[in-house]
Amino acid sequence: MKYFVAVYQKLKNIYMSQSSMENDLPMICPSLRIYDNEELELLKPQSLLNDEQKKALSIIKKQNVAYELNSVPISPNFWDLNPNNSLFDIYRDILDKNNLKDLEENLDKVLDSKSTVLFDAKNSDTKEFKAYKKYRTLSEDTVNKISDHLLLFDALDTDEEKNNWNDRLVSLNNLKELAFSEWKVKGFKDTIEKELTRINKSSDADLYLAMAQNAKHSFEAAEKTDVISNSSIHDINFIPYDFMENESGWNSMRIEKSELEGLHSEAKNSNENLPSEILSIDYDESMIQAVEVEYSFVHLKRNWFNKNFMLSNHFEWNEAKKISDGQTISNDFKLPAFPKTMILIKNLKVILDPSIISTSVSNAEQLVYFGPMVMKQQVFVNKNNNQKFLKAITNVKTIKSDQLNYLAKKTMIAETQKATVVNSMSARTTMDAEPVEMMKTEATTAFAGKMNTGNILNNIKNLRPLNPVPHGASPVQPTPQPTSPIKGPWGSWGPKFPTIPRPIPTPIPTPMPTPIPIPVPPPPPLGAMVQFNILDKINNEPIYKCAISIKGTNNNRIFEIESNEAGIISQLIPPGEYGIELRIDDYAVLNQNFSVNSALPLNLEYKLQREEVKFKSYFLIGMICERMPRIPVG
Repeated sequence: MKYFVAVYQKLKNIYMSQSSMENDLPMICPSLRIYDNEELELLKPQSLLNDEQKKALSIIKKQNVAYELNSVPISPNFWDLNPNNSLFDIYRDILDKNNLKDLEENLDKVLDSKSTVLFDAKNSDTKEFKAYKKYRTLSEDTVNKISDHLLLFDALDTDEEKNNWNDRLVSLNNLKELAFSEWKVKGFKDTIEKELTRINKSSDADLYLAMAQNAKHSFEAAEKTDVISNSSIHDINFIPYDFMENESGWNSMRIEKSELEGLHSEAKNSNENLPSEILSIDYDESMIQAVEVEYSFVHLKRNWFNKNFMLSNHFEWNEAKKISDGQTISNDFKLPAFPKTMILIKNLKVILDPSIISTSVSNAEQLVYFGPMVMKQQVFVNKNNNQKFLKAITNVKTIKSDQLNYLAKKTMIAETQKATVVNSMSARTTMDAEPVEMMKTEATTAFAGKMNTGNILNNIKNLRPLNPVPHGASPVQPTPQPTSPIKGPWGSWGPKFPTIPRPIPTPIPTPMPTPIPIPVPPPPPLGAMVQFNILDKINNEPIYKCAISIKGTNNNRIFEIESNEAGIISQLIPPGEYGIELRIDDYAVLNQNFSVNSALPLNLEYKLQREEVKFKSYFLIGMICERMPRIPVG
């Protein structure tokens, strides 16, 4: 776990050195949420979705993810999703319960300083004010058209399309200038805004009213247009907005072992916004030589959220639960902080010692972890530098599957049992000292061969190589007894009292019963070596790095592997029924079933159909929250 904490600490340091604000609050996400490309893309505003099918899906599916990413932190030590404590619900509740009965009174204050430029004798808008509103709207519409047009550029391919796009941009700019000129001349822009400035200086009540009413109107409009789902409220503007389509905003990073150790020590010593439970998990990661990862800081912008109206002197809050004291992050406050920037990582590679054994990773009975990240059951080799490394499982369905949860529990129970066996052997009497050491040596050998990588990366237990004497403990000493100058045949570990010779009785031979042969059924096969061949359906070319997810349909087996350059990968699969899912960018997902009924080798071939699909996945390793200032109370 400590190297996972070190990666987070590195990313936190980078963010704080680049763009941090006074109230920024970096927080680790210990459960490490994973989101795929489709889930995050559906959160975009509908104007940024070009696919009509995705627009329809976004209304239906995006609510859960939006609630997760809007989770308000209630602990000073970490951030995690909590749909029951969502910014969306909290903000709407504040709008409903803050003392809005004074809105009319504040509005009267504004009208008391009634202007003859804005209102006539009948308290109606003057013709100048009406013209101002009309031409301001027309001018704003032209600006919005330019904004929408700029978003189309990334989708252009040919020079002709780009030239046409540029001509349209010139035309829109001309229309914008014309509309602005009409606003100034026909809309009495300077005259009206001069008068508005005079009124605003005399009272900020109208400013508060504008902010409060705009916030309330956003929710009212969502409820009317989206009926139940309020899908427009769940929209999130990502910055950079195109981080899912290309490498914009992504950076590569390699952390060597020495730096990982230093970063973990830094996190442990500062103990800032990190749970002590996580920092205390310190297991053997000696086989890790480095970590490579790509990262991005993706900012979350919400059109409906405005904290400033809560800071106004006109804002009143008389509820028992205070909104914020500007310092404390806990459930005692309604809105102590809110999430504003995701710390995302992808393409994680854990670089291993060259002596790592591939079979220890491919063991079907053992999960391999990097912190909370589950790694694929396959050792990869970089042909450029011959380095061995592991990759993280990125299939969201696999991460959330019951099989993976079952295997995690099974792994934890197995390690607990192994630890119990070792402890019981250590507690044996001195008469059993020599056999105990032999048993422990055998257990160590078998355990190291089977769990080599699990010891290194497993975050569930504190796994270290077994020693005859437990680390930090003293050798087992015999219980103090009366001393004697005569030592037994066991030496210092043997009996302290002299042995008294006694006559040995002659044993009476007992007739041996005739053994009855009992038919023993042959042991069930451990499994079959299955070779998976992944090919392109059109040209039969092998497909490299195809992600293969195998899940047992009548057992809890699970495998996550990838095809090599020849489009082939072999895996020992125990008998049973299995479902297989093949995923790779630019191809449609293929789901099929297969069976292993014997120990005979099995050759399976799959052909994938080309289709424009992207299967990117992102791990949410942490969240930058913004601490709310102290909110005045009524």
